[in-house]
Order: sequence, then structure tokens, then C-alpha cells
Amino acid sequence: MKVDELPVDERIKRVIRERGIEELYPPQAEALKSGVLEGKNLVLAIPTASGKTLVSEIVMVNKLLREGGKAVYLVPLKALAEEKYREFKEWEVLGLRVAATTGDYDSTDEWLGRYDIIVATAEKFDSLLRHGSGWIRDVRLVVADEVHLIGSYDRGATLEMILTHMLGRAQILALSATVGNAEELAEWLNAELVVSEWRPVELRKGVFSHGELFWEDGRVERFSGSWEALAVDAVQKGKQALVFVNTRRSAEKEAISLSSKIGRLLTKPEKRVLEDLISSIEDNPTTEKLKRALKGGVAFHHAGLGRSERTLIEDAFREGVIKVITATPTLSAGINLPAFRVIIRDTKRYADFGWTDIPVLEIQQMMGRAGRPKYDKVGEAIVVARTEDPKKLFEKYILGKPEKLFSMLANEQAFRSQVLALIANFGVKTFRELFDFLSRTFYAYQRKDTMTLEYKARGIVSFLIENGFVELDSEERFVTLPLGRRTSQLYIDPLTAKKFKEAFPKFEKNPNPLGVFQLIASTPDMAVINARRRELEDYLDFAYEYEDMLYLGIPYYEDSRFQGFLSQIKTARILLDWINEVPETRIYETYGIEPGDLYRILELADWLMYSLIEIYKLFNPKKDVMEYLKGLHLRLRHGVREELLELVKLPNIGRKRARALYNAGFKSVADILAAKPGELLSVEGIGLKILEGIYKHLGVELGRVDGEGIKKGSKRRRRTLDAFFD
Repeated sequence: MKVDELPVDERIKRVIRERGIEELYPPQAEALKSGVLEGKNLVLAIPTASGKTLVSEIVMVNKLLREGGKAVYLVPLKALAEEKYREFKEWEVLGLRVAATTGDYDSTDEWLGRYDIIVATAEKFDSLLRHGSGWIRDVRLVVADEVHLIGSYDRGATLEMILTHMLGRAQILALSATVGNAEELAEWLNAELVVSEWRPVELRKGVFSHGELFWEDGRVERFSGSWEALAVDAVQKGKQALVFVNTRRSAEKEAISLSSKIGRLLTKPEKRVLEDLISSIEDNPTTEKLKRALKGGVAFHHAGLGRSERTLIEDAFREGVIKVITATPTLSAGINLPAFRVIIRDTKRYADFGWTDIPVLEIQQMMGRAGRPKYDKVGEAIVVARTEDPKKLFEKYILGKPEKLFSMLANEQAFRSQVLALIANFGVKTFRELFDFLSRTFYAYQRKDTMTLEYKARGIVSFLIENGFVELDSEERFVTLPLGRRTSQLYIDPLTAKKFKEAFPKFEKNPNPLGVFQLIASTPDMAVINARRRELEDYLDFAYEYEDMLYLGIPYYEDSRFQGFLSQIKTARILLDWINEVPETRIYETYGIEPGDLYRILELADWLMYSLIEIYKLFNPKKDVMEYLKGLHLRLRHGVREELLELVKLPNIGRKRARALYNAGFKSVADILAAKPGELLSVEGIGLKILEGIYKHLGVELGRVDGEGIKKGSKRRRRTLDAFFD
């Protein structure tokens, strides 16, 4: 289909043509002829880089220009939300407004009502549904990107419940590269189905074993050396490679190993660009390894890196500065980062009960990254047989089909939270109404086992009644209690709220940070840092030494919860070090964690600390305890001791700048107001822009400075700091 033949507004065609697109790919054309432009639901299952995003853009903009209203684009990751937001901003030339929202689960975000295309993570949109945001009634289209994640254990239930809520209220467009049972998903969504294997770049797949590469067409290539020769060969051809491994340590080790080999192939100008890149990265134990790898044009990519480092690596790879990335499978989960050759070193990973095969669906997601449209005619995806039988790998991953998706509403934690939300936020008043809604889910459609569903739902309702979230009135109708309503709005597991409630008497008697952090770490909403075997004795000794400060007792050593308890103690100690201003580098070294781990637990702890305070407000809080908790929350947010709380409230003053100001004698806002600008600028980390921001925040008029410092409210002619110092 030519772009000119599209049955859409001429303005849409103009924007597409300005991108240099004159003709649509076959699966794009098939999708747009399916009835989706006339309002039909659609499941579109086509390979990575075959143009799913463009189809969604055309459908969204066409819908909005014809009917008005809003379109919501759901993604699984914050990084993806940022990426799609940047892409969709292009449509603002047609008068549409684009926004992205990913955080703060306790908000209606009514400001989004001013926007037409809203990019959101599934969890964020679920929280907005619960808050009853007024603009949601105007949503005419929901695009579910990476819809195969409906089968994800920890995230699938959220996406499934969103789609169940929106079915019949809005048009649904579900996108995926790999769905084993796309027909079943389409039937549930009452959707048209477009499935295609067509790719704009041909995908060549093979298995590498002991120096021989067996392609699916029967050809055999030979390489000298290990699988690393595949990455070196790609760079020698002027191409790039992605290498997928199963652990962070492997990603780091292989990146450093490959760096020495790839580095020999780099030109002097390329090495100079890499040196500039290396100099822009902050030092910590993880980035030290990264810098070693980058010297040879190689990087590793995993969740232990901070977001800024991951973004820097992704951008440098897109620009061709980095030649090879070694990565854990998280990189394959939607980030647009293709390469000529994808090498899958590992097809097994360690789970709770030992080594297990990585699903075909995930391996095919990785394979889908092979081949860059506009740059490559062919992309190569190679599975490495290290100790495995290459024939079996070939049958399973090269010739095999992805697994079927199964509903994850069976996950009790997710189910518990969703049942409470239906009662507390969506007006479900009776068990019959609850069961009627649940019978519309993918879980019910797929399993057709109403007895099990009813049994599970009744068990959750009993838990909610017994623990004060919900009660029944005289007519057996649900009545949501304040604890239930607030728990659902805060987007926390009811079990987390139950733990908070039960701990209130203990921390009213003995408020202390260790007890609060242990309580937070014990909740199902917290991702704890696992205590390693060699650390267990140290954390147990610590727990016994400070047992009187803990809100949850030490379990018997043969209890199945014992190692989990010690992991909670480890996580609590990390948070303690953070608020006591232990340098981040020392935290990484002491606890064997990486920047991404620290940022993740700090983000979760901040949300749970806020939730703890909000739940405490429901139970006649003691004023002094409430003030203590609020202060501890601020310390946690900024990573500071108590004496810095006044300073970190100033704009752009974090833990390092606040401590520098304090140590220089500026211990309060009053001290800052009394000081001369020159004195403040002599403090490490305080520059002109930082100082100007502080003065603006404090409402200070920038006027003459005399011996008494800045005069607040001066009527003299205002001048900028730059002009003043000139």
C-alpha cells in the first residue's frame, strides 16, 4: 500500500512522507485494512522492526482527528515510555498534545486531561483507573505494546485487568512480536488478528558449536576460536553485535574479554571518541569495569547500571561509537536497539529451584533484535551451544514456536490487590458483581474453570473482611472501609498494609529507623537485596544485637522464612547507611550491589515510606510519631542525617551539596541569607546557577551586597548574578 492510498486525513500522510516513507510494509498494510481504522479491535503480531509502532501512530492520530477524545499507549518499562514519548511528539505539528506519565501512584494526574496522546506504564495507568481520573472517560483507544507480557508472572495481571476494564469502553490495539496463541488472545479481545513472519530485513538463524556455525538453510561456516569470534567477525565487517548472557557478572566479564579483541580493530579517531565517552561517566565499582570495556568499543548493559549509564550506552551504540554490547535479557524487552548480529550465549538461567531453559518466546525476542532496517539487508541471530546438544537447540529455538501465553491472575499477590481495587475503586457491591467482572478476564476465558475462580475470589474476600479492608452490610453488600480505600489508592498489596497496621503499636513505643526499614523490607512490595550465604552469620549477629529495635521478630533458624528475614536485615542496613550519608561507592562495596540495585530499592522504599505514613494517618496517629516518620521519609528521600533536612529542601541541593554547605558553616536557610554570594560560591558544588536557583526559591531580590549579605525585598534595580559579579 502506498502512503497516498491510506484512507486517513491528508495531514497524517504528509507527516509520514516527511519521514521518507512512501510505501507501507505488507503487514502494516494488512493491519490497516483489517477494520482497525474503522474502530475494530486488533491484535497485531509481527516481527520486531516490521513497523508496529507506525501502525499504532496512524490508528491513534486518525482516531483523534476524526473523533476527538484521547489515546493511551501502554508500555512495560519507564525507558520505553520516554522513547515513545519522544517519537510521538512529532504529531504535535497537527495540534495534538503528547504526554508521558510513569510514577507517583497516589495521584489522579488531572493535568493529563489537557493532552491527547498519553504514554504510560501499565502500573501507572492502573493506578489512574483506581483514582477515577476524570479524563479517562474520554479515552477512545488503548494501545497495549508488548502485549505478550500478559503472561509475565509479576506484571501480567495488571495488563490483563486494564484490558478487561477497557473492553467495550475503548478500542483496543494489542501489539507483540511473539505470541504463541495469538488467536486465543484475539478471541478474548473480540479483535481482528494479523499475524505475519514478514520482516523488512531478512533474519538468518543458526546454531554455533565448537567453531562451526550451522545455518537453518543447511550452510555451515567455520570460525577459529570460541563464540567470541562471531562478535569480532561482525565488527571486522563494519557491523555491530549484541551478545545476550544470563547473568550480570557474565555480561561484565565477557565485555572486558571482548574489549581487548575488538579494541585492535578500532581507528584512532574512534578511540578518541571513546575516551570522551569514558570521561563523562562518574566513578563507582561498576562503572570502573564499564570504562575498562569501553576502551575497546565494548559495553555491558544490565539492571545494575544506573539509568544515565544505560541511556549513554544505548545512545552510543545507536551512533556506532560502541561496537558490541553484552547484555542480560532485559535489553530485549522492547528497547529499540537492533544490531546486525545477535549472539545468544546462554539458553539456561538459574531460577528458584535450579537451572532451567529460557522460554522460546524470550529467545525469539532476543533474535528479533538482529538486522537494522535501512542499514542491513540481512540480520543474523546465532544461538551458542556451549555444553548443550546443538541439534536440540536447533529444534527448540530455531525451528520451534513460542510458548502459549497464560493468564497470571493466578498470582495471589496480584489477584489480592485487583479484587480489593474492584470493590474499593470500581463500585463492585456484591460477590455476584465481582464474579461477573472476573468472568470477563483472560483467566476466565482461557481456563473456563469458574469453580476455581470463584474459590480463589472468595478466599481473597475473606482475607479482606478479616483484616479490616472491607465489611458486609446487612444485605450482604460490600462496604469499603478507609483502610481498603486508601490501600488500593496507594497501589500497595493489602498484605503490605496489614503488616503496617500490625506494626503501629510497636513503633509508637519505639520509633527508630532500623525497625521502620525492616518493616518496609518485609513487605511483598519491596524488592530486597538477597543476603549471600557467607553473609548470613553477620546479619544474624546484627539482628540479635539490635533485636529490641526490630518490629518483626527473628524466626527460628529452620523456618523457611529465615534467609528471607536476613535479606530484609541486609536491605534495612543499606537504607540505614544511606540516611547516615555513607558514600555510595562504599555502599556498593560493602553490600556487593551496584548503582541500579541501590536506585531500585531507594525508589521502592520512598514509595513504601509514603504509603506507611498515609496508612498511619487512618489510625489516630500520635503527633510526635507522625513528625518522626515524615522526617525519616525526607532523610530517606535525600540520603542525609537529620541536621541537613532544612538544606535539602532547597532546589538542586542533594546530599553532597548539603553536607558541603553545612561543613562550611552554612547550617540553615538563615545562614545562607546572611552570607555573601562569594562565600557561598566558594563551597564545593555551588555554582552560579545553583545559587541563583536558591535565591529565587527563597524569594530573594538580587540586589547590592554589603556586610550584612543579601537584602531580602530590596527595591534596588534587580540584576542577574552574572551582571553583579561583572
